[in-house]
Amino acid sequence: MYARNILGLLYPQKPIMDAGRAILGAPVRHVFMIGTIWYLKEKCGCKEPGILEVGSWCGASALSWVQGLKAYCRGRGSLTCVDAWTPFFHDTPDQGADYAKEMDALLQSDVAYEIFCHNMRTVPDSVATQHVRGRSENVLPQLRDQCYDVVFVDANHAYASVHRDILDSLRLVREGGVICGDDLNLQLHECDEAFTRLNSDRDMVTGPSHGRNYHPGVTLAVAEVFGRVSSWGGYWAMQKHGDSWDRFTLKGMPVLYPEHFPVEELARARSHFADIKDCI
Repeated sequence: MYARNILGLLYPQKPIMDAGRAILGAPVRHVFMIGTIWYLKEKCGCKEPGILEVGSWCGASALSWVQGLKAYCRGRGSLTCVDAWTPFFHDTPDQGADYAKEMDALLQSDVAYEIFCHNMRTVPDSVATQHVRGRSENVLPQLRDQCYDVVFVDANHAYASVHRDILDSLRLVREGGVICGDDLNLQLHECDEAFTRLNSDRDMVTGPSHGRNYHPGVTLAVAEVFGRVSSWGGYWAMQKHGDSWDRFTLKGMPVLYPEHFPVEELARARSHFADIKDCI
């Protein structure tokens, strides 16, 4: 709590996004997250979306969801964040990677959690927010069926964890709602399936045939549950219609960049969006 008060004094009513690794993944994906709120409001008539985020880290994605609510829903809706904020790379094949060491250190020291709490205090009061500090496999089964219009899965990327989080989340999505996630760099049909399965407990690998980095656990879990999914720059999503999950398009969405991003991350998002905008 002391650290949280200090952060509040240093960054009054301002999100902290310039700390090391505060923003994970490709920044452009946040554009499509915000676009998903536009889609639910304009195409589906969802006026006050309820959002569940599984894996929140320092709060960058949470603030992007809030920006979508502010832009399209008069700042109204709800956001629930679930994260253990405890180290998880220490017993994985990726524990020696520099990024894994840095992330585990930020979790062990509670810095990531304190930054998240500070960032959530910048959210307007019109958005009902709460967070649950616990492992997703323990928290998700306790939530009521069909409570959310958006469930965003972005926790541990090992296959077993992603697969379980997706399956535990399906019943939580309302009719017409969306389940989505981050870090689908490649879909299964775009990479070597045997290599992907062999490395599915790894956080990230480099494909031997194409030389591209991707998260094999995310790739495999998403494919096994849904097959091919809607995907934009590594952000994936599927919409619930009865007993089926369908792809959808964000064609026509306004392009809003995250207002809480530092200048360099905004530049990366703009550059990446220019490269992929024709794929929407």
